[in-house]
Amino acid sequence: MVLSALGAKFAMGLKELINCSGKTIVCLEVNPPRGSNLEPVVARLEGQLGGIDLINVTDSALAKMRMAALPFAAILKQRFQVEPLVNLSCRDRNVLALQADLLASWSVGIKSVVALTGDAMTVGDSPERKGVFEVNSVGLLGLIEKLNSGFDLEGHELDGCTGFICGCVVNPNARNIQAELKRLGRKKEAGARYALSQPVFDADAAEQFFKAAQPIGIPILSGLMPWKSAKLGLGLSKVPGIRLPEALVREFEGAGAADLSDASIEYCLSLSRRLAPYVRGFHVISGATPKLALRLAQGLVKEFAG
Repeated sequence: MVLSALGAKFAMGLKELINCSGKTIVCLEVNPPRGSNLEPVVARLEGQLGGIDLINVTDSALAKMRMAALPFAAILKQRFQVEPLVNLSCRDRNVLALQADLLASWSVGIKSVVALTGDAMTVGDSPERKGVFEVNSVGLLGLIEKLNSGFDLEGHELDGCTGFICGCVVNPNARNIQAELKRLGRKKEAGARYALSQPVFDADAAEQFFKAAQPIGIPILSGLMPWKSAKLGLGLSKVPGIRLPEALVREFEGAGAADLSDASIEYCLSLSRRLAPYVRGFHVISGATPKLALRLAQGLVKEFAG
């Protein structure tokens, strides 16, 4: 009973935060460790999360094995008292395991999950392995709605329901904007209450997309991702689903081995100023530069303070 009451309280607070039009939300992506040692991640975040509203915990992103996201997020929430949005991939679990993990997660304080279909196994560490994909992200959202209603997927009544506030992902870089908007609409209908976007680099294209998404009526946190070097930036230009403006690519090609950390922070902050009128906030993607991502998140907090 105590856990259920606390869960309802935290869920209400998250819902109010996401729907509050007067605040620009700052969310920081945190990747679980590749091993059992939590200390490097904890040490990096200690005393650095002031003003950051949410953390997004990834779930073996790019099909690369890391510590399980759901229990890791519960540890971070207990340690730092920051609400986690936890990615949950359909790649690695059938519907029985998805339901079991969700029930356990709710009981230990996880109140929001981001429903993902999941990256293909072929892009990760073990390309010969098989993904599960028994449902996709829309199916997972429907499954969670069922648990929230007090029943499992087979219609059996639960002894204690969940109250998850679900999120989804959206890609403003999609070549077919209308198709991506339709997918976002279907995810909202299936139960998504907010969306995290893939990282954006092209201000014109991102603004066009976020303007077009406004009639759907789902709060979106725009993805921002800093880079430390031209090599990393050029690598991003080759990632499927990410679009860089030609001018930025030319800058990378002429930068050599220079440290681009400061320039990337300013570039992302400039993007945030341009896009702020059309989104609920910003989702800082860590990638290979978690310390730089933390610095950008802190910069966004200062940028939109008050």
